[in-house]
Amino acid sequence: MFGRKKPPEPAPWRSRVGAVHTLADNHDLTPAQHARCVEWVHRIQQLYDGAAAYCSQQGVDPELAFAGNEWRDLVPRTGLKFRTAYPDINYLRLNAPFAGYHLPILDRLDSRRFPDDWGAAFVTRLGQEGIPGDIAAELDRRYAARDRLSPLVPDYLDHVRNLPARYVVRTPRVLGEIGIEVDGVLVNADVILCQSRINAMLSGGVIDKLERDMARHGRARVLEVGSGYGSLGNALKAILGDRLEYIALDLPSSLYYAALYLGAINDWQRSHLLLPGETVPEAFDFLFIANYMMDEVAGQIGPVDLAVNCMSFPEMSAAQVRNYGTFFRRVLRGDGVVFDENAALKPHHTDSKAILAELFPFRRHVSSTVVTTKNDCQDVWASRYLGDIFDRSDAMLLRPSS
Repeated sequence: MFGRKKPPEPAPWRSRVGAVHTLADNHDLTPAQHARCVEWVHRIQQLYDGAAAYCSQQGVDPELAFAGNEWRDLVPRTGLKFRTAYPDINYLRLNAPFAGYHLPILDRLDSRRFPDDWGAAFVTRLGQEGIPGDIAAELDRRYAARDRLSPLVPDYLDHVRNLPARYVVRTPRVLGEIGIEVDGVLVNADVILCQSRINAMLSGGVIDKLERDMARHGRARVLEVGSGYGSLGNALKAILGDRLEYIALDLPSSLYYAALYLGAINDWQRSHLLLPGETVPEAFDFLFIANYMMDEVAGQIGPVDLAVNCMSFPEMSAAQVRNYGTFFRRVLRGDGVVFDENAALKPHHTDSKAILAELFPFRRHVSSTVVTTKNDCQDVWASRYLGDIFDRSDAMLLRPSS
């Protein structure tokens, strides 16, 4: 009765957790790789600097081409100078919080899990002044990464339950990635978010459809509007292989991240960053296009088998969402589909689902009890009824592969 209190049982997942991967563990870019990145930055700078003149000459509505709604005041139309210094590119991920998760502090700023009196100013400083060469040592002094990453592990394990190994997102340990190893896979909040999208595409039949497209047509093309730093493109390519061709369409200021990330980790093999007047290659692995060039390339990039937008349509104006949705209809194959992960969470957000419903009469809401998805906001849209998508049962995920 008065004996020593029994220590708590260790969490069952502890044995699956390994080392923390910090900036000090990253594989640094070689001088040659950095030089190639700088060449691409110069091309992205051309795309950004030339946007206004292109719109004027080609009759593109600036209200469609430049950032609107939530992003209007965040992305200036002129004056940006994209960084080329080695630390800024070698640690690219540190300034790429596309989903609101800031890798330098391993936390969000809008809802702090690890409150402190320095995080917001620190993130702002890195964004304004660039990444210092001693950033790895500075992060190590500021906090213990394991303390901030360990609470993510149960959520991650929930995302990979019932999941065949080929669909597990594997994140390259380069370009400023920070994470904790779980079953040998690098994990942070951005990785979990990408995994939820892969899970939804698997549950919703989208990945199986792309495999059928590759078998029928020799390849499948994916077009993502708003590609962030390129995590979804990298994950899909790892799952589906050489016959998947991925197109990122974005503002030049955002394209900077996806183009450098996907270009560098794939050593620029069959990767192309298009300038106005250049022709879309017949075959590619990755293709990066400035959003204002949509009409110029529309006749060249199709047919597209899957169009994607995650978390950025509501932040655009209604006219911009309708413009992208109409573009999807224009370039998609007859049996092509749209994967949409969006929700109007704030009063100023655009109801992008209402606009997509006007353009695509068939919708499947993705919700799974077999794999973990974002059940509140993921949908698949199509212009015609596709039995392989709309008749698909969630239980099919548990069937053994043949």
